[in-house]
Amino acid sequence: MNRILREITEIARENLKKYLPEVLTQDLEENGKIYYMNDKNGTIFDYYVNSHLSPFMCFYNDKENMGAIKLILYIDGNIDVCIYKNHTNKPYKEIYTSISVTSDEILELAVIMNKITDNDDKWGFSIEDINSDIQITKNEIDEFVSQEEDFILMSELLKTCIVTKKLLDENWKVGLMQKMEPSSEMDSGWFLSIGNETQEYVDNPKNLCIITLDEVCQKDSNLISYLINKKVGDTLIRISNDEFEFDDGKKEIFITK
Repeated sequence: MNRILREITEIARENLKKYLPEVLTQDLEENGKIYYMNDKNGTIFDYYVNSHLSPFMCFYNDKENMGAIKLILYIDGNIDVCIYKNHTNKPYKEIYTSISVTSDEILELAVIMNKITDNDDKWGFSIEDINSDIQITKNEIDEFVSQEEDFILMSELLKTCIVTKKLLDENWKVGLMQKMEPSSEMDSGWFLSIGNETQEYVDNPKNLCIITLDEVCQKDSNLISYLINKKVGDTLIRISNDEFEFDDGKKEIFITK
């Protein structure tokens, strides 16, 4: 087994013994095996979007199959450990620890886990039942790294934005984009409009709605490249059918359907 995975297993078993001493190995699924839960997001998504590998979990051996312990290994080597007691979804105990590991070692493990689980259609497998003690090539690492921008973009497009109803109902293209302070992790902060709505119109909440950026981009894919890596306060206007630029107040918005 990969050295980091051995340490994850040891941390899990030590904390189970310490905080759930009443729970016997036979009370746990497959006598306490640790599973790699890549079935929700996948290894690459979790690595680049959430800055950690997919969660490692041990489950109770009962009808509900509730979690007993969850460990999240972050790319800096820090680990969040959640202990679940009395078969509930609310953690009974949360522990923060870390392992001595370099960023390159975490990256290599992510590449290994992606190769032997995601790429092999293995989801939620026990880390004891997969061969993780393997060598990977530079080409495999480069291929993994090359997907970073795609997954960061995917994460951004899942976030919400505020749009005017006129933009949606009348099938206009976005003419004005304003980046505001996000109100939550799932809020992109973007306000999108045609650009010819009155201030009175946009000040009325009834004239606004919340949708994902992906829904907007499905109608106008030219938006995608302009939505990434923008700062709060940035304002962009459409200047042609497929171009935007930062608004300097000197050009008119190109209004089109």
